[in-house]
Amino acid sequence: AEVLDFGVGHDQLMNILLHDHGGNPIPDKGIQSLTKVLHAARDSLGLEFCPLLPDAACLLLSYMPESYAYATIRQMVKDDSSYFLAISRVQHLTWCKTFSDLMKRCFPQTAAVMEQIGALQPVGLEPILKRFFVTLLRRKHVLRIMDIFTGEGSHAIFRIGTTLCCLAHAHLGDTIREHCDSPALFWEGVRRFAHSKHFKFDIFLHQAYGVQRKSFRILTRPIFPAQDFVSRLISNNEAWAEDNQGNLPIHEDIKPLGLCEGKYPIVLAKHNPERVVLAKWLPPLLQSTKLELIYSSNHHGRSLEMFYRCCSAARHTITIMEVLGTDTVIGMYATQTWHNNPDGYGDGECFLFRLTPKPECFKYKVGESHLTSFDSGELENVSRLDDAGQLMISSGAFISMGVGQGGASGLRLNEDLTRGSTSKSIGFDNEELIAEGVEVFEVGLVEVYRFIREVDNRPVDKVDPWRGMFD
Repeated sequence: AEVLDFGVGHDQLMNILLHDHGGNPIPDKGIQSLTKVLHAARDSLGLEFCPLLPDAACLLLSYMPESYAYATIRQMVKDDSSYFLAISRVQHLTWCKTFSDLMKRCFPQTAAVMEQIGALQPVGLEPILKRFFVTLLRRKHVLRIMDIFTGEGSHAIFRIGTTLCCLAHAHLGDTIREHCDSPALFWEGVRRFAHSKHFKFDIFLHQAYGVQRKSFRILTRPIFPAQDFVSRLISNNEAWAEDNQGNLPIHEDIKPLGLCEGKYPIVLAKHNPERVVLAKWLPPLLQSTKLELIYSSNHHGRSLEMFYRCCSAARHTITIMEVLGTDTVIGMYATQTWHNNPDGYGDGECFLFRLTPKPECFKYKVGESHLTSFDSGELENVSRLDDAGQLMISSGAFISMGVGQGGASGLRLNEDLTRGSTSKSIGFDNEELIAEGVEVFEVGLVEVYRFIREVDNRPVDKVDPWRGMFD
């Protein structure tokens, strides 16, 4: 049986299964447990739409068996479904409107910024009201919020979520107004803050739940409304949600990366379907950008010297290549400038991919991984490459990404970019990029792209607003 998404969306469901819970794919036994619980929720409880449920079930299964996890969900629905879970499109929109209203009431300055960039729209609130903080906070902190949620219900989500937005805004400061032009970029800033040394979870909870002391001179911050007030606000917003359920999208449709028309024609990324999947794989900072062709073997020649020269001004790049004699197009995303450096460089955001046929992305998993079986709680150790700074290796004779066994590479091109090789590499765990048993191949057209911001047509390399802020 397939894992049900309950309205969270196929792409988000894939993220849940592959890396959002612990940084690695959920093991087969865990997926079986998750599938059983979700199917039981649909078949026995009648749930069809409940975006929070897949993540909530994963979190519950992290510390209790299937039967207890299902019983917990059943009790949530039995007591008052809207108190714990939004189980219809109308209820979900009601929660979104309520969250927006609470932000404006309690933290008006943060709300104004979020509203300007669309982060208070139903689509923009996905990291909190669909994904239960999983994409924003460390897993141990999300588990603590789940403990609070099982007692307080949606009130905990509203209280903790609004406080997190306000606290992140205070640390991100004017950078948001200057550079943040999309919800994805805002939430990426929140994530980086919440994973930095500046974020102290216990202090954060105290700020969210601390009692405000009255002073005859000033009030330091607004008191978060009582539970009865929030419940009334939810009830009052139901009519609004009914009226707007056909007008407001609750899924963000991934748009294809744009194109910058230049001196040389774009070939390998000219079609929308390819640029849509590339956008899905890229970090949030790059998902709303345009591609600019900076190197083409058809026009710049086939030499690493020219390759390095054309890439010298670009930090983030996508290299795409044809495999001659097939319909296969493969490539790699680099996070640092390609240059002659046989000692290795790059970081854990690099990835390998197959663009056609059957698009698939292979992202790097840093360090030694611990995969937790939801049922047994047993730990399974998986060896990884310890140093993500050796993902990109290049010299006068080759460029490569990924380190394999016996000196092999995940993807490697020779000095004149005419022959390549690919193999399974440590950390990426990539399957054959081309076909089973095919490791060496002849290279056709090679193209390299950098990323241009749509808002001002500036290269992203010069604009990353969060770089170094929380180091």
